[in-house]
Amino acid sequence: MAKFKSYNQFLNESKSVRLMDIILDSLELTIQELINKTEESYIQKYNKTFSEYEREITRLTIIYDMVKSIEKYTLPSDSLISINTSVSRKGNLAISAKIQREESTYYLNTEVIVAGGYNIQIAHYRYITSTDLPQTGNTIITKEYSDRIKKMSKIEKLNAEIESYKKRIKVNNDKVEEASKLTDDEIFAKMKSMNDTYDWPSWDEIVKRGASVNYNNSKVEYEMAIEKSRINRIAFYKTINIEGPSQNTKELQKQITKLENKIKQAIDNN
Repeated sequence: MAKFKSYNQFLNESKSVRLMDIILDSLELTIQELINKTEESYIQKYNKTFSEYEREITRLTIIYDMVKSIEKYTLPSDSLISINTSVSRKGNLAISAKIQREESTYYLNTEVIVAGGYNIQIAHYRYITSTDLPQTGNTIITKEYSDRIKKMSKIEKLNAEIESYKKRIKVNNDKVEEASKLTDDEIFAKMKSMNDTYDWPSWDEIVKRGASVNYNNSKVEYEMAIEKSRINRIAFYKTINIEGPSQNTKELQKQITKLENKIKQAIDNN
């Protein structure tokens, strides 16, 4: 499976170095800390660690809200004089930045609040920003991250579809494994107990009914018909419980491969 593009790769693909890029680069350790805290909560709730996808969607969600809270006050031409992180009086992470615009210096502070909920698609943090910068309404980088999250959401749907196919494959495999352990006699006995076989009359009963002519008045031929019917019922059972599920598994595997290729392409393009 292809790896997600790193944050640095994403920055390097930008045509120019923008203020928000510099701010995010400066806050990389803080972002990583928030991701780790989210994963810790996730582990406590679900007793499992993040997948590569879950870690990346968490990163994007955290950065998206961080950018959204800051970018609307900044201009790409602004300069970052300094940026620091600390703990607020309420015990929350606080980010303080000093920004220069033309000849003026401005201050921007944002406090990171745990929003609650551990669904990966729900924001885990929100940012309360105070600043003497006038709002610029910039959303360029915010939209970039919004678009990336939408792409990742598409990947999540593809992953969910893959998981549903894997569950069906497991059902098939269990059915095949159980059926493959049975001998022909055991299969026939099982079908008989389920009333899934024809209860052939005795030869004497066939003769009594006058139906022996259907078998050329031959008990041997009648017994051969019974045996042929038995073989056909056993073959039918194997078709339903071994051959059919095995073939279905092959088709499901093909579908999984197609979906995995779509995910790889989506990740490469993200």
